[in-house]
Amino acid sequence: NLDLAKLFIWVLREYQEVDPIILAPDEADEVSIKEAAMMILEAFDFKGEVKYLTDKSDGQLKKTASNAKLRTYLPQFQFTSTRQAIKETVQWYIDNYHTEHIRK
Repeated sequence: NLDLAKLFIWVLREYQEVDPIILAPDEADEVSIKEAAMMILEAFDFKGEVKYLTDKSDGQLKKTASNAKLRTYLPQFQFTSTRQAIKETVQWYIDNYHTEHIRK
């Protein structure tokens, strides 16, 4: 997404520390895998049945990464919402699906 591209450029040009910095949205904006999946289905306007494999393990436990250091440098940076980013990505995919580089 474009947010990450903007942050990469900022890090390359401005970030002078040796210690790593986490380039992630705020914890309050985190979404579950189920929520992300539902956003993808919505973006594709999928109307079919969704089945959950409740007999399988829950998978990765939540592993939150703090972006506090990023916020000290860029407190006003506005991340694109996950819903909007998924919508834009799906639209790009739909628009470009017919091209050869997508269907290989």
